[in-house]
Formats: sequence, C-alpha cells, structure tokens
Amino acid sequence: MIDIHTHILPGIDDGAQDMSDALELAEIAWESGTEALVVTPHSNQVGRFENYNTEELQAVYYEFCKALNKEHILLKIFPGMEIFFTPDIQEKIENKYLVGINHSDYYLVEFPFDIEYEVVQHGLDRILEIGRIPIVAHPERYMCVQEHPAIIYEWIQKGCRTQMNRGSIFGKFGRKVERTAHYMLDNGLATCIASDAHGPYVRTTYMLDIKDYLSKYYGEAAAHWLLKKNPERILLNEKIPVHGRVPDRKIRLFR
Repeated sequence: MIDIHTHILPGIDDGAQDMSDALELAEIAWESGTEALVVTPHSNQVGRFENYNTEELQAVYYEFCKALNKEHILLKIFPGMEIFFTPDIQEKIENKYLVGINHSDYYLVEFPFDIEYEVVQHGLDRILEIGRIPIVAHPERYMCVQEHPAIIYEWIQKGCRTQMNRGSIFGKFGRKVERTAHYMLDNGLATCIASDAHGPYVRTTYMLDIKDYLSKYYGEAAAHWLLKKNPERILLNEKIPVHGRVPDRKIRLFR
C-alpha cells in the first residue's frame, strides 16, 4: 500500500509531536503493510501552520529520512503538503511556495468543513487553470458534499481527484461522514484512500483493516486501485483515468 496523506513529520503541525512519535508512526505503517507514504504537513494555514517550501521544512524532512535509516525502518518516504485553500493559492503554487505530492502536478488541497460549494468550485478551477491537478482531501467531511454528494462526480469529470480518509469509512468522524464515504465508494468517486494519520495512538498510520474491508465488500481489485495503483500514479505523476458513475442527483443522504 501507499499512503499519500500523513502528518508524520515531527514537531511542525498537529501531527507527530517529536521524532519518537514519527518513528513509531513509521513502524505502524510498515508493519500494517504500507510500503511507502507521503509526508503532508498542514501548509498555507496563515498564522498557524504555514509550512511553505522552505529550507527549514526540507531540513525536517531530511532529518526524518536519516532517522528512518538509522533505525533500519524500510518504509519509503516522499515529500508533499496538505494545502489549505486561500484565494492566492494559484500564485503560491506558481511561485513554488506550495508543492505537489513528490513534486508532481498533483496537489493535495483541503477546505474548511463548512465551506460553500461555489467557493470549492472556484478554488479547484484556479488550480486546474494553471495545469495542476487538485486532489480534494477528505471531501466526505465537507458539509456541502454531505448535502449534495453528487457534486464530487462533477469535480472528477473536470479533472480533479479525491482522497478519502480511512477513518471516515469506519465512522471515526460521525454518522454523516460515514454515510457520505460509503456513498462515494458505492459510486466509484474515491480516487484513493489514505490514513490522514496524526499520532501513534489515535488516527494512526495503520492501514491493514481498510485493505481487508475493501477486499471483502468491494473486491480485491478495488482495494488495489484505491490503496496502491492510484497512489502510485500520483507519485509518478501519471494520469489517473476518470472514474465514477453518474449518481442520482436527487439523492440526499440526510433529511
């Protein structure tokens, strides 16, 4: 498996607090079957977790890589960011303050959970306009998606891709998120599934249970595409085919 969304870099956001946490998360990932993961610290949260593409951030990344080698942990690590949307996101990408996953054209982007659909649409369009591919981080957690989940189909058709959280499927973020996640899976609207890990005890890098779940209820091929093939394409900057079926736009998951 390849995990493209983790907060494993030590001491720079609300994820791993120190190197001990980071190494423990790496061990959990490796032992649960993850071969590679992307470090995606919260970025572009102005005044909180800015974490732009600076020498300081790169130094933390390389220090973590050295620590993994020293501890003989075989997990492969790749750079990335979870980028918080701001109106100037286009300029920051073009000026390389913000970078894609493994420096590819794929940018993991998150929005406020209560954001309006039109604002998300505008933000995604701005990224697409400059030839980059936005991966919408955990769309199942956004209220506008919970109200009208068919909008994800529109995003995928226009060139965006989606990343679902493992915990969403197991109800870790509440009933609404869980039902939306299952709607996405049933309609093929998830591009990949990741841990969004934040710590060694809660929201960890453990991924074996989601692999088993997907294999049982959606088939081994679906598990392979969501947990290995599509994440690999992102790392290699390869095209991910358009996916998903046309959903019933009249469906409302919550009344």
